[in-house]
Amino acid sequence: MSHDNGLQALKDGDVKTAIPLLAKAVQETAYSSDALNDAYTLALYRAGEKTRLAYAAIEIGDSLLQKNPALAMDYFQRAFLGELDSACVRYIGEIYEGWAALKPSTKSPTGEPIKKVAHVVGSLQPDHEPARHLAQLIDSLSEQGVESQVFTTEWSSSWFFNTSDLSAEAPGTVSKGIIASTAGNFIERAERIASAIRASDVDAAFYHADLNEQITARVAAFRAARLQVNVAYGMGMDADLFDGFIHLKKQGVVASHHSTEPRIWIPAPADIAERVRACPPDMRHAMGLGAAETVSATFCDLKQVSDPRYLYVVTGLLKAFPNHFHLFAGNGDVKGIRAGFHAEGVLSRVRFLGAVSDMASVMAVSDVYLCPFKKSDETLLLEAMGAGKLCVATRSSNDPGDFNAEILGIPEFIADSEMTYLQIAQGLLRDAEARKRGAGLIESRFHSEFSPAVLGRKYLEFLSRIVSR
Repeated sequence: MSHDNGLQALKDGDVKTAIPLLAKAVQETAYSSDALNDAYTLALYRAGEKTRLAYAAIEIGDSLLQKNPALAMDYFQRAFLGELDSACVRYIGEIYEGWAALKPSTKSPTGEPIKKVAHVVGSLQPDHEPARHLAQLIDSLSEQGVESQVFTTEWSSSWFFNTSDLSAEAPGTVSKGIIASTAGNFIERAERIASAIRASDVDAAFYHADLNEQITARVAAFRAARLQVNVAYGMGMDADLFDGFIHLKKQGVVASHHSTEPRIWIPAPADIAERVRACPPDMRHAMGLGAAETVSATFCDLKQVSDPRYLYVVTGLLKAFPNHFHLFAGNGDVKGIRAGFHAEGVLSRVRFLGAVSDMASVMAVSDVYLCPFKKSDETLLLEAMGAGKLCVATRSSNDPGDFNAEILGIPEFIADSEMTYLQIAQGLLRDAEARKRGAGLIESRFHSEFSPAVLGRKYLEFLSRIVSR
């Protein structure tokens, strides 16, 4: 009876009542009921019980592994919606390693140019980050004379919380692609994509996904191409299914457990310059900054800028330049930071913008981007550089996860102390010619290392590095 009550409570939308009833039911049935397993994990998902969802789903998946591996994959994918620890992620990765096919023999002589590549991606929807990056990469590879064939796995279509078939909707990022059918179970869906890749006769395949996309991981385990590279948007696939790893985050290279395979950091290029140009020319007035001669900005969680050394720098700039304003874009508690600026008499020229979905508007009104002293998202610095903004960073010797100085790469804008940082920033704000020259250096650095135009070349150089091993 409690089984029926739990199912009914979920149907009625009462997840608070449903969860304990369904938890008891799945234990009593030892995960043998597909209906109860599905209902329990769905209730946890709807309630936002991430940790419980992760471990319930992985336990259910483990119980199904021998008798129904396709359904086990479904539950492992649900587990990634929660908060799995590294040991559980590695456990799932080892399962795929056990399923991995032998690497196909090389079909062409070593050193022959790459002419055609496959891209395996979870979705082509505009809100899918890998799909947005893929559009730039395909164009850049085309400039290098390389043809791209795109395959989607539609990992979240017709599944669990999302029962609609997104593959039926028109993609908005890549016009040419083979969109997977969502018919059948996870293994059947993966087998179809692997067969299509084999038939395409590509020289290499890039898998734009992490292990949370179980169908994509299963395609990789089929070894449909002679060369396979994981393009990691997070930590990458924690499974040895690839000949190399491309990380879009520098931290991913450092944290990767794949120490024997080639790996490289190639960040996704920012398209922010176009978005900044699209902003109205009177953005400063629209944002209440009409009195500002110069503006500096920081993008990050406010915890990262609560460092007294960083606040000393911002305060020093506001005191030295009476018509200078500073913008903080990011979530967090403003009370302590606001109180400090109030005590120094500069609060009236500080703006707390909260979370900003698109930094283009803030970049449009800013002259200088001031990197936090604490480790921050490297994408934010790349966005500032892509917008052609002056940037100042510190060289951190005690934080191995801080890569801002390495990314910026221009010694005269990299400080070794808060005092040097303040001096660099003051020099830029004081001298319009110095700002113009500095912006030129930033733009040159960005276009030579991080622009969309260099993507294709870097990807092909990495493939050549793999082949030459």
